[in-house]
Amino acid sequence: MRIALLAPIGFALAVSAGCVMDVEDEPETETAESAIMILPVAGTWSYGETSTVSTTCNSSLTQIEDGPFGVSAVLSTSFTVTPNDGTAPFICKSDTTEGFSCPNRASLFFDFRANFDAQVTVRAVASGKFLDSRHARGKQDAVLDCVGTQCNLIGPNPCGFVVNFEVHHL
Repeated sequence: MRIALLAPIGFALAVSAGCVMDVEDEPETETAESAIMILPVAGTWSYGETSTVSTTCNSSLTQIEDGPFGVSAVLSTSFTVTPNDGTAPFICKSDTTEGFSCPNRASLFFDFRANFDAQVTVRAVASGKFLDSRHARGKQDAVLDCVGTQCNLIGPNPCGFVVNFEVHHL
């Protein structure tokens, strides 16, 4: 079983700063606050896992994966990712301080009863930080739950893994 999960990136900028005068008309210096909102450039992107951070699943279930994905519907605080791995499109949210988060990256169900007695549900989330308008780094967390008499084939039940990734616009 291969599980390849994807993530996204991009860029948009907003800066605000101010100067406040006190009662005696002397300038006060305050830290300029700047907010950087980074959104992905629409189009085709490339995803590559760079390392496995941790896993409690059988090592044959997690592999370093690569592949293209699409980014569309870019709005001021969110964007849509269309994976090229057979999973459904999902929405990621952008935040000026947290980067991006994709809380519903994937929810998959695998029925392996034709080969062995196991039904597996996979739930994944992704998050990361934008490096610039065309690059990001992040991580994906997946949890696998199993029902059946041969769930020990995937590892302890439930099991999970975390992988680091990098993405860039093609």
